[in-house]
Amino acid sequence: MKIEQILGEEAERRKEEIHKLRNIPVDLMDKVKKAGLVKLWAAKTYGGQEAPVSRVAEVLQTLAYHNGSLAWVTGVTGCSSLFSGFLEKEKAKPLFEDPLAMIGGFAGPAGVAVLVDGGLKVSGRWSWGSGITHCTHIVGGIMIKKGEEILGAAIAFFLPEEVEMIDNWQVLGLRGTHSIDYKVDDLFIPDDRWSWFPIKKAVIDQPLYRFSFLGALSISIASVGLGLAKRTVDELISFSKLKSPFGQGKPLSGRPEYQMQIAEVSGKYLAAAALFKETISNAEKEVLTGSCSIEMKANIRLASAQATDLAHQAVQEAYKIAGGSSIWDTSKFSELLRDMNVVTQHGMVSRGNMRTAGAVLLGNKVPEVML
Repeated sequence: MKIEQILGEEAERRKEEIHKLRNIPVDLMDKVKKAGLVKLWAAKTYGGQEAPVSRVAEVLQTLAYHNGSLAWVTGVTGCSSLFSGFLEKEKAKPLFEDPLAMIGGFAGPAGVAVLVDGGLKVSGRWSWGSGITHCTHIVGGIMIKKGEEILGAAIAFFLPEEVEMIDNWQVLGLRGTHSIDYKVDDLFIPDDRWSWFPIKKAVIDQPLYRFSFLGALSISIASVGLGLAKRTVDELISFSKLKSPFGQGKPLSGRPEYQMQIAEVSGKYLAAAALFKETISNAEKEVLTGSCSIEMKANIRLASAQATDLAHQAVQEAYKIAGGSSIWDTSKFSELLRDMNVVTQHGMVSRGNMRTAGAVLLGNKVPEVML
C-alpha cells in the first residue's frame, strides 16, 4: 500500500479530531513531512524528489479521497517546494535543506515592502495561510516601493516566530486546513529571504522546473477536487445498494431513473479525470525538450478549471440524489459537498481562468505572468 493511502486512511479515521482542531494534528502532519510528501517537488540537491507533476496529482487525489483537508494542506504547501528550483542556492538552501522543511502562505502581493540597507521592511496581512502553523517558513507576497514609486511584486519568507497568526478559520468546508490570516508590521527581512516574483527562469534546468509554476498550483487544487469527486461516485454506488426510499421497497440501484443519474454523475467525474490526466501528460512531454509554451500553460489552467467545475457538478448532484440521508453532519455526502464548495473558490481553478485561456486560444496577447 502506498504511503499516501496509509496517511489518507489515518486522516479519515481521525476526521472528528481534525474538524475539532480546525487543523491537521501535529503528529499526522509530521508523518506527511517524514514521508516526503510536502517535498515531492523540491530539488534533489535539497533532499526533495523532483517528482513528476502527474505523480503529485495522483498523491493529492488519493489523500483527498479520504480527507480533503489533508490533501489541501499537502498540496498548497508542497507547491511551494517548486521555489527550490528557482531560487539561487544561497537563498534556497536555508529554506529547503531541512528534511522536514515545509513552506506555506499566500504569494499574492497583499503586503508592502520598502527597500532598506541589507533587505526590506515589510508590513501586511495575508489570507489563506493553509497549514502555516506546521511550516518552517511562511511566504508573504509583497509590492516593493521606493518612495512613491512601485518597483514590482516580490515574495518574502518569514520565520514562524516573526508572524502574528490570526485564528479566524471558521468556515463551511475544508475545516481542517486552518487557512488562517497572518500579519507582520514593519518587519526587517534580510536580502537572502526575499525574491522578485514571479521568477521567470529556473536556476535548476530540469523538466519539472520548466513546467508552469502557477499551472502546478492549479493542478494541486484541482487534484483535491477530483479526489473528492471520485469518493462521491464510490459512495453513491455503495449507498444505492443499501438505500430504499420509504414505502417503495426496491433499492435505489434497481430503479431505472437512479441508474441514469448515477451514470451522469460518474460521467462527469470520468470526463474531468480524463481531460486532467491528458493535459498533464501533454505538458510533461513538452517540457522534456524545452520550455512550457504559453498555449500549454493556457491549456493547463483550462483543464484545471474545467475539471474542478465538472467535479463540483458531480458532488452537487450526488448530494441531491442521496436525498435526506445526505443532510447530516455525519454524512460523507455532506462532508464532500462542504469541502468541494471551498475548493471551487480558489482563484487558480475559478471560472475566471476560462477567460484567460480563451484569450490565448483566440490568439490574443496575454501577459505570460498570468499563466
